[in-house]
Amino acid sequence: MVEAIVRVQLLLVLPAALLLIGVAVTYGGGWLLLLPPTGLLLLGHAKLVARFPFRTWYGAFGNVGLLVSFTAIAALVVGPMLGLYRTVTVLSGSMRPTFSPGDMIVVSPEPMSSLRVGDVITFMVPAAGHPVETHRVVSVSGPLDEPIVQTRGDANNTVDPWHAQLHGATVWRYRFRLPAFAYPLLALRSRWVHLGTTLLLPLMLSLWGLGRLWLPSRRNVLSNA
Repeated sequence: MVEAIVRVQLLLVLPAALLLIGVAVTYGGGWLLLLPPTGLLLLGHAKLVARFPFRTWYGAFGNVGLLVSFTAIAALVVGPMLGLYRTVTVLSGSMRPTFSPGDMIVVSPEPMSSLRVGDVITFMVPAAGHPVETHRVVSVSGPLDEPIVQTRGDANNTVDPWHAQLHGATVWRYRFRLPAFAYPLLALRSRWVHLGTTLLLPLMLSLWGLGRLWLPSRRNVLSNA
């Protein structure tokens, strides 16, 4: 029974590992840095199963969920810190069907000299507040090191009402989308979730800890009897 559960856990982790390996091999460059965490994912899973052999299907799925959660957190934090890529939350439908509101998109840096018409890039709009936009380039002019681009959303009939001049050695280019991944992040930013995580959750943990300290456990009661 235990061996069967371990096999199921490995089958559940394997697709995630193959996905990361496929992305690294397809895009190359900095994406090859996904290979070490993929190996750590498989190694960590094997170690965890060996040390804590869950004997129920519920425990098996919980084990996989825990590892996937840690991997997702690492992907959202470590990669952007190293400048390998960025994640952007999509709030408007101006780029349908390429991506839609609620999606999370991944953009990565490329040399400014490689910028071409048709690329989907993330840039700061030359308007009040300098909001960040991700649209398709329809024209490129000016110097190669600081080009001036005009953009348009795939769902829009007209071009954007600005000409944006890009600065720096790199431009952030759209790679792929994670459908509906932004909804949980948007929910976490809501007022009620914030109150729950800052007030309710610590209160529940405190009550649980006090209960463990002051209330006799069932095992102790049975042993004393």
